[in-house]
Amino acid sequence: MLGFSILIVLYLIFYIILIIGWRITQDSNPAKVDSNIKPSELTVVVPFRNECDNLSTLLTNINTLKTLPTKFIFIDDHSEDDWSVTFENINNDLIEVYSLNESDYGKKTAIQEGVKHAATKYILCWDADIQFEDNYFNDIEKLKTADLIILPVHFKSENILQSIGEIDFYLANLVNQASAYWQRPIMCNGANLLFTKSAYLETINLKSHAHILSGDDMFLLHYMIKQKKEVYCAPNQFCTIRTQSPSSFLGYFSQRTRWFGKSLLIKDGLLNFWAIIQFIFTVCFFSFFIYWILEDPKTFGIIFLLKCGIDLSFLSVYFYSIQKNTLTLLIPFYGLLFPFYNLFILFSFYFKKQKWKGRKLYQ
Repeated sequence: MLGFSILIVLYLIFYIILIIGWRITQDSNPAKVDSNIKPSELTVVVPFRNECDNLSTLLTNINTLKTLPTKFIFIDDHSEDDWSVTFENINNDLIEVYSLNESDYGKKTAIQEGVKHAATKYILCWDADIQFEDNYFNDIEKLKTADLIILPVHFKSENILQSIGEIDFYLANLVNQASAYWQRPIMCNGANLLFTKSAYLETINLKSHAHILSGDDMFLLHYMIKQKKEVYCAPNQFCTIRTQSPSSFLGYFSQRTRWFGKSLLIKDGLLNFWAIIQFIFTVCFFSFFIYWILEDPKTFGIIFLLKCGIDLSFLSVYFYSIQKNTLTLLIPFYGLLFPFYNLFILFSFYFKKQKWKGRKLYQ
């Protein structure tokens, strides 16, 4: 049991490091800084492809906003649905709609096109399937300035599969926010991402990764960090958006496999460091579990409960802070599935051709 005791001590240290880093990023008060972002300095860019229903919901949500930015620029990436009907009766001077040229395609290119049309200092990138509170842009004014600001993204779930997907996403977000304190962020989400137009144009280097249709967010973060731009991870209580968690088993694994692929292609040493730590803990706990299930099921029950107790003690604080208390109850179940989930994604990435929005992910 000496090996397991050492593993538990290291696991506790790992959690303490995460929670300290996360806590400090959340305790910072952006509203106290002198230099803030004004909505009048900001353009929202929304790339979309085959999202007619989502666009309708988004436009309705926009009409509820208390404060508005300078422009909303929508960029169509060769949609095959009746998206244009959604904009026919829109009488809003703040909304502009463009379509990519026949020879251009992909979310990254659509974002770049939107940025070119924007005339403001700041660009806020949204996905078409998001929802937000009416005071969203009031919160924008409370943020401190930076070249790239990573804003919170939350999932909405309607079943257990979606809830398990939420746990996976939020745990990655916990690591990201802790990493932002200890050194720097390691990931971001393009569904809710704010940056300066000048920094984007200086760093994007689109030609080097335009053939990968996904990953606009991670590649931008990578090049911003590489060129020593200021990157800031906003606290969870500011400018949160909600998006639907994948509703099917295949949709869930397709999304996670795509994210896994982005992480590999970025070749970020710090991201790989956190991933390796996670992998080591997963392999070690899984090995102990298998051994004790075969040797002594009673001992397995004890060590499994001990691990669950540690997980719940630390993670319940985090999930409470993001108002996701019910997810805490699923953590033991998630812990049992996690090793198999990792293996499935690994095999899926290497042996299954990836598609995104009806196209091959890698052109």
